[in-house]
Amino acid sequence: MKKSILATSVAVLIASGGASAADGNTLADLQAQLKVLKQQVDALQQQQKPADTPAAPVSDFLATTGSGESTSENTSIQSATQSDLAGFRTDLENYKYDDARQYERQTVKSARDTTLYGTVQVLAQGQSQPTSTGNPTPNSPRYSSFNIPTALIGVRGNLFKDYKFGKNLEYQLSFSYAQRPTTAGTTSDLNLADAFIRYNINSTNGGFEVPVANVTLGQQLVPFGLDPQSPEDLRPTINVAYGLGQLGLFSRQNGLIFRGDLKPYVDYGQNYRAPLFQYALGVVNGNGTNKLDDNKGKNFIARAAFTLPVDYNSFFRELKFGASYINGSKNVAAGTNVLNSSGRNDRLGFDVYYNHAPFGVTYEYVQGNTDNATATNKVETVKAEGQTFTLFYTVGDQFYDSIKSAAKYDDFWPKSIQTFYRYDTYNPNTGNDVVGIAGHGKGKVNIQTVGLNFFFAQTTKFQLGLNHWDYENKTPTQKDFNELQAQFQYTF
Repeated sequence: MKKSILATSVAVLIASGGASAADGNTLADLQAQLKVLKQQVDALQQQQKPADTPAAPVSDFLATTGSGESTSENTSIQSATQSDLAGFRTDLENYKYDDARQYERQTVKSARDTTLYGTVQVLAQGQSQPTSTGNPTPNSPRYSSFNIPTALIGVRGNLFKDYKFGKNLEYQLSFSYAQRPTTAGTTSDLNLADAFIRYNINSTNGGFEVPVANVTLGQQLVPFGLDPQSPEDLRPTINVAYGLGQLGLFSRQNGLIFRGDLKPYVDYGQNYRAPLFQYALGVVNGNGTNKLDDNKGKNFIARAAFTLPVDYNSFFRELKFGASYINGSKNVAAGTNVLNSSGRNDRLGFDVYYNHAPFGVTYEYVQGNTDNATATNKVETVKAEGQTFTLFYTVGDQFYDSIKSAAKYDDFWPKSIQTFYRYDTYNPNTGNDVVGIAGHGKGKVNIQTVGLNFFFAQTTKFQLGLNHWDYENKTPTQKDFNELQAQFQYTF
């Protein structure tokens, strides 16, 4: 039935009802007439709309209401039925159930915010050194191997996030793969690497101008030199600095270390921050990774670095001078007999870092003074020295800080090719009067490396290195040799 008929009927009934009231009918008569009127209106509505009419299309709604006037008397807006609402509720409940089920069964959950990270290195190498003693011959066998130098996986996050001041309490936990000696039948181990908590004394959300200050408790890298305090994924060459490695400075230590900086220079346009002064102070056990403290002494660490106070466009940008010192102690033993439980185990280092893309230079000097037992069960101090010089040149945009803030797809990163030359020298025993100590024979080891790093993604690089090892004192089992290495590294 049309709307006009419904409106006319209602008007007539109201008019008749009003007239009756005016003639003096009682209130009961008026209520009865209103009841009849309601029944008639309900009947008219039932005749106009069936019990299960579908909702009107959106196009009909727009045609009726878009201009504020109806375009046709027959066009009407129809409401959703109870069946429509029941179906919608069912679909919504099904979606809520499926979403909760997927979250419960397919999502890794943590009580605190957590980031998963890792680094994997896959290496292929070949050496010209023969596997047998005696002079090399054209038919002498050569070493060649495939191995995994590093496979590290870990989590990091916040135990307490200070949204107001940014003084967060952070944590980090990681495990690393370690190869066993190349004996048939042996397996590999997964050992604890980083395990520490860190409290930020200064704000971490106050901007680049706020000086860094934090304290870290647990097993961690030591703040010494350049290479040793760099995580595995950021080290520039396949092999680490030889002298620093021989003196045990790449081993993580368990202890308490305070780090910070002062007066940072900031250029927001270039996404650049360079603190004038950096420092670190700490105390650690000093006996290496995943080991109980085996003596009564502790190792005390101090490092300071000074960066030239110039702006981003200066030729001397990122010219930094650093000095590191470890006052350490160790057990000096001959077999199971401890000769000295507080033996000397000191390390002194000096480094220069200059990175003015596309070229850069680094230099590290390290000196070790270590007490050892001689063949006659005496305690003697052995002085060792090492130096590492690296020169590199980069073609591409990846190492410019400004490119890191440019908008780009997550999987896109500007490709870069970096060539480098490294000279590494180490003398395990510079003294003339210390003899008969295993592993501290006299004679330098010189290593020259030319290489290439190809960065083709933000977290992925391919490395090539050609090493020449030169021994000052040659023996039947220690000869000069060449080494070719190719390594693929990815980080997530």
